[in-house]
Amino acid sequence: MTTDLDAGRSRSGTGSGIALLIAILAALAGAALDGVTGFYVGGLLGFGAALLWQQRQTLATLQTRIDALESRGVSGPAPEPEPAAASDASPAPTAATEPAPVSAPAPADATASDARRPSEAAIPPAPESELDRMLRAAIATIWRFFTTGNLVVRVGVVVLFFGVAFLLRFAYENALLPIELRLAGSALGGIVLTAAGWRLRHRVDTYGLVLQGAGVGLLYLTIFAAARLYTLLPTGAAFAALVALVAASSLLAVVQRSQALALFATSGGFLAPVLMSTGAGSHVALFSYYALLNAGILAMAWFRAWRWLNWAGFIFTFVIGALWGRDYYRPELFATTEPFLLLFFAYYVGVSLLFARRQSPDLKGLVDGTLVFGTPTVAFALQWAMVRDMPFGMAYSALGAGLVYGILAVWLKRRGAFGTLLGESFLALAVTFATLAIPFAFDDQRWTGAMWALEGAGLLWVGLRQRQLLPRVAGMGLQVAAAAAYAADWRHRDATPFLNGDFLGAVLLGIAGVFSAWLLYRHRSRLYRPERWASWGFLYWGAIWWSVAGLREIERLTATGGERFRADNLQEHAAVLFAALTATLLTLLARRLRWPAALQPGLLLLPALTLALPNLDLGWQTASPLADYGWIAWPAAFAALYWHLAARDDAARTEGTGLPTVQALWHAGSWWLLAGFGAWVVAALAATLDLGPAWQTLPWGAIPLAAIAQLHHTAGSPPQRWPFTASPDSYFGWGLDTGLAVLLGWVLITGLAPADPAPLPYLVLANPLELVQLGVLLVAFRRALRAPWSAAARLGLGLAAFVWLNLCAARAVHYYAGIDYPVERIILSDAFQTTASILWTSTALLLMGLGARRRQRPLWGTGALLLAAVIVKLFSVDLSSLGMVARIVSFISVGIIMLVIGYFAPLPPARPEANTEQST
Repeated sequence: MTTDLDAGRSRSGTGSGIALLIAILAALAGAALDGVTGFYVGGLLGFGAALLWQQRQTLATLQTRIDALESRGVSGPAPEPEPAAASDASPAPTAATEPAPVSAPAPADATASDARRPSEAAIPPAPESELDRMLRAAIATIWRFFTTGNLVVRVGVVVLFFGVAFLLRFAYENALLPIELRLAGSALGGIVLTAAGWRLRHRVDTYGLVLQGAGVGLLYLTIFAAARLYTLLPTGAAFAALVALVAASSLLAVVQRSQALALFATSGGFLAPVLMSTGAGSHVALFSYYALLNAGILAMAWFRAWRWLNWAGFIFTFVIGALWGRDYYRPELFATTEPFLLLFFAYYVGVSLLFARRQSPDLKGLVDGTLVFGTPTVAFALQWAMVRDMPFGMAYSALGAGLVYGILAVWLKRRGAFGTLLGESFLALAVTFATLAIPFAFDDQRWTGAMWALEGAGLLWVGLRQRQLLPRVAGMGLQVAAAAAYAADWRHRDATPFLNGDFLGAVLLGIAGVFSAWLLYRHRSRLYRPERWASWGFLYWGAIWWSVAGLREIERLTATGGERFRADNLQEHAAVLFAALTATLLTLLARRLRWPAALQPGLLLLPALTLALPNLDLGWQTASPLADYGWIAWPAAFAALYWHLAARDDAARTEGTGLPTVQALWHAGSWWLLAGFGAWVVAALAATLDLGPAWQTLPWGAIPLAAIAQLHHTAGSPPQRWPFTASPDSYFGWGLDTGLAVLLGWVLITGLAPADPAPLPYLVLANPLELVQLGVLLVAFRRALRAPWSAAARLGLGLAAFVWLNLCAARAVHYYAGIDYPVERIILSDAFQTTASILWTSTALLLMGLGARRRQRPLWGTGALLLAAVIVKLFSVDLSSLGMVARIVSFISVGIIMLVIGYFAPLPPARPEANTEQST
């Protein structure tokens, strides 16, 4: 227990120290921004943020421990054992009983609850989020920086820099001392610090190196202030002083084997011309200076394997060069700029070789991977910016880069062990640039994008074979760049259908994406989690490019193919056929390659077909979807749809893949889409005959009703064949109920129209449309009795039936009383109000009669509520709004029916309560 307390105090002390450290850093940052006020505000904010973060960690730890205790059933202190009853004589131990082992006495400071407390070592630590881990790592780094080595000097250097900056600012604003004297004092301080650091260079706590870095930084600031802030030093002289300072500090770094000091010196060297620049200098001088700096880095790479120094030089060189090119480059400067780009490219290829000579490169890391793969990428991008308008400029550039990397790959292969990994990378780059020369020679961004996509897939394959992350990332990124290059030049052109750059380029992008997805799937066991998600992304990426290519080509064909391709729905049916072909190809890939994931994009076929049907220009219900070659497209689409469903069911059964919920939805959706399509075909056939509107509306309910009736009839013993065995609930469970709900909606919607049954006469409930509607209601009521429907669902069904009865009454009033639609006009008529009163009362009679006969008080009560509504209607609506005749009919009819109700349907007796007392 004492150890735990000590550890807790130690952690508390460390946490307080970290909070204080963060407060100090925040205070210094605030002071740099806003003086004294910023110092206090920053300190308070930093300290508060640190404490809040620590408190969050503590609460998370406590919650985790509480959860662990509760999961073990430890919810409170255990009850104290009852004292054993005293006895005069203790029983003697027998052979079957052994004395209990005597436990060691608990420590003096342990309590009874401590003895009963579960072991904390078994309680798992609190889980940390990614953000928490990043924060903890950052704070740990800062803590190590200020707690290892010489803490006083490290903090002192930070404070010194802020102090010098504040002093210079204050002196500048208040002119306390002559400018020359201030700068001389600052330079003298930098020299003193550097000299002192050199004398103390042998100390093990890096005291001397820290002082040298502070001195060099102070000298950088002094030279910059003298040249740019106060213009006391000519630009040329200041630049020369900075160069000398860079050389001296680099020499100090090499002698003392300090990468940190070399990095500091090199960064200052690269920033010196930026700080001194006025915008009027020569780019030749600038790049010559950078060439000297890079030569120094190359020389240091011969002696030292300093990853971060190489990386910093690469970043500074190419970033500053790119910024200069954006603002100042012109084609006439090519002759004086191209040599420097080639020189910098050669420098960092050489740095990669020298580093590999001394130490095996880690191509999975940020630094080495940036040099090996970033150098050609960045240099080639800058080369493109300069030669893109030159005939075959990029083709020659790509070919030259391919030759360079090919020669290096062959040379490294002969070098043996150290060049193996680097040689494979150079070989991949050689193949990449060699193949890029082909599309650049065509000077067509569509082909360029397509070739880049294929090259990206090849680079991904190389990365997977070599188990290297950066080639894989580069391959995936190259495909994205390929798509951008292709899209920049994608437009309609007059060309041969399906044999043109637009279509073939997009198809190649799609093929590269699908191939990449397959590669990632095959090697999924060795991938990081984001790469596994990338497999899905490239699969859909490829499918989308393929689909967009086909759909745009179909659009082009129907727009420019002449009269024979301009049928009203030819484009839509061609698109349906293309979607069916795409799903078929994906199904073939999934089966042949044993790649269940390839089935996923095929799920889009069902939504595509569902959206395509309403978009057909067929005058809705007046023409068949089989017209305009629909007799080819739609059967093929349904065949592809069901073959895809079967393949997904096989994959789910044999490999345990797929999403059961989605698969069930797609089974039900395919079934009802097929039923709806059949209804449309029959309705279009009825439209060609000389029949009334009811016959065109009828199939939309009759065909699905036939399917539902058949399913409902076989629900008790479903057929043991596919597709019913794959997802029974989709056909006999919730899928059947959903279809019934849709049909009930159809019943109510079609009830709002007159639905002329010509050439047949209109007969109430004996006309074809109302017979089908009645059939829907009867199947629904039968389903409600058999299936476990909720009370709310059954109530909804009853309300729907009641509304339908009123709509039928409105249609009868229309035909027999001559009142025209819309239905609102019929409802406001006296004839309908009288009919409604009689209908409601008759319905109440039926409900109450059934309730009395079956002794079901809820059913009888429902009828009673409806009868009460009739009474309210009589005295509120009919009495004030209806004409005299209608009013009389309403009241008399309702009165008679109520008498009948009272005689034949009295309130049923309540069910006797079960006797809970048992006879004794």
